[in-house]
Amino acid sequence: MTRVPPIRDRRPAPEDSPADLYSAELATGRTRIDGLRVHHLDLSRRFLGVADGALYEIDLVLIAAMARSYSLVDGFISAFDSWNPIVAAPLLRMQIDSLVRVAYMATAPAAETVARHIVGGGEFRTLRDARGKKLTDFRLLEHAASTHPWIADVYEATSGWVHFSPAHVRAAVQVTVNEEQNIPGLGIFGAVPIRREEIPVTALQEVLAAMIKATSELFGYVEAWELRKGLPLGQTRAPGTT
Repeated sequence: MTRVPPIRDRRPAPEDSPADLYSAELATGRTRIDGLRVHHLDLSRRFLGVADGALYEIDLVLIAAMARSYSLVDGFISAFDSWNPIVAAPLLRMQIDSLVRVAYMATAPAAETVARHIVGGGEFRTLRDARGKKLTDFRLLEHAASTHPWIADVYEATSGWVHFSPAHVRAAVQVTVNEEQNIPGLGIFGAVPIRREEIPVTALQEVLAAMIKATSELFGYVEAWELRKGLPLGQTRAPGTT
């Protein structure tokens, strides 16, 4: 039976991970994303414990987002280490999905009302913003763009990996000019699974950096709630106090 490592244990990159082969480009980021995985546990314990452990609807939404985020980061690390960007990229897309929703709730004029709607089983797309527009994915991205200017481009790029698309074809099949023996025409190469040497290190760098950024910025909203939870509007507590 395969042993499941304790969730608080650090998970160094295995010898055949991209972070091992391309250590200069990827090792630091791989260490960083694993540290964020563990930090989910400490941050969740902290924000749930402030205000004498009182629970609000916002707490319930945020703990659901944190639980989802932990699983996404955990799965992302496994996919990354096994050279599987076809799985890693959609996990990043799902993390962005969480980020834009938490960002909207955190910045809405009545965050508690949004949280109550979600806890009651409602969806963001059935809510309307101050301009009367439904909170579709596109509208949530528009709201998030001012604070997270990178998010729209990364969302669009990763969305191509969620549904079967040309992105999958380009990753699996390479078309090159056949210049051997001066024979005109095209050479076509493909493999199942995708060969590791066909995965650009730049693509791995980009998806890793974006997952770190999305997760860190999600944490930022949780940390902001930790500082104001249970206090009158406009007041915040000093970090580390309850």
